[in-house]
Amino acid sequence: MPVLLDLRGANSSDVQIGISPISELQACLHALAEPDHHLEFRAWLVRTDEALSPDLRARLTRFAPLWARRRCRLLLPLSGPLDTDVDAEIERLSRLPERDFVEAAAYTIQGGDFDPRQAVSRPGEFIAACEARSFSRGELARSLVDDAEEFRAVLVRTLTDCVEEFFAEEWERIHDRLREEADQTRSRLRGLPLAELISSVSPAAQPVQGGRAVRFDKLQNLTVAVRGNSTLLVPTIHGRPHLIIRGEAGFPVVVHYPVAWHSQPASIDEMQQRLTILSDPARLAMCRHLVNEAITTSDLARRMEMNRPQVSRHLARLRAAGVLTSERSGRYVYHRVDVQKLMQMGVELLRAIVR
Repeated sequence: MPVLLDLRGANSSDVQIGISPISELQACLHALAEPDHHLEFRAWLVRTDEALSPDLRARLTRFAPLWARRRCRLLLPLSGPLDTDVDAEIERLSRLPERDFVEAAAYTIQGGDFDPRQAVSRPGEFIAACEARSFSRGELARSLVDDAEEFRAVLVRTLTDCVEEFFAEEWERIHDRLREEADQTRSRLRGLPLAELISSVSPAAQPVQGGRAVRFDKLQNLTVAVRGNSTLLVPTIHGRPHLIIRGEAGFPVVVHYPVAWHSQPASIDEMQQRLTILSDPARLAMCRHLVNEAITTSDLARRMEMNRPQVSRHLARLRAAGVLTSERSGRYVYHRVDVQKLMQMGVELLRAIVR
């Protein structure tokens, strides 16, 4: 099912476009936690990971459930204006009312169906639900429930240390490109209807319902009303290839959309990683099935004589290589090899060799 932004009653003044360093920091933390999803940044990720101090590395591991799978709403813009510095955004996090902080953190830590509003009123059930996901989630949930302000203080210190150890330098390198993208999107705001403007930030988006909504092709079911709320369009470089749409009550709607770093071609190391993924015999066999038709995980498992977890792991690797597309239809998710991207890999390999 798609994500739908309901634009009825909204107008251009409801939309802000700009850059957010705390959002980009979270994208970096996600990439460090899930490096196989971000092959184009492999060299930067390896250098950054190797340079982390042992104490910061331990804290990043502890807090990883906040950004490894879902992205925590606390580490996206909590309010306008955009285009501020990272210290100001961290300060907003420090001042957020405790109940709002706990609910936003609880939602991400549990990452399932547990109502985050009940994390305080039913702490035992909340912790048990997190422990059912993983031991690390259970431990993080317990520390949140036991002392939310201490949890927040350590998180804020961790973010501040990230800025000092690696992010300030990286932000200096990339923020002009992000600002350029925001300026270009802002200029389109003056000439495009709202639905077309929002759709222009991602190929996964399209206007629907006669321009009264925007549909994002995502593997989640969510409808977000824009009317009466701010909508923040925030470009990201380290967030590629992920498109994040968040619409929790009490916060602005955020569309965190990926952009290219000056269309930077893949490096030799990145191409080697992608080719290594594709060279696996099982994945090559899967590609022969997936190149001709869209197939569900269960059907692929039956054809490959594998169990579903094995197939899911192989599909994740193909997705990380950038050659797999997935689309939900009803209760099922269908996977298919993107032939154009597979062909483009040949072109990128040639560019990497000859430059």
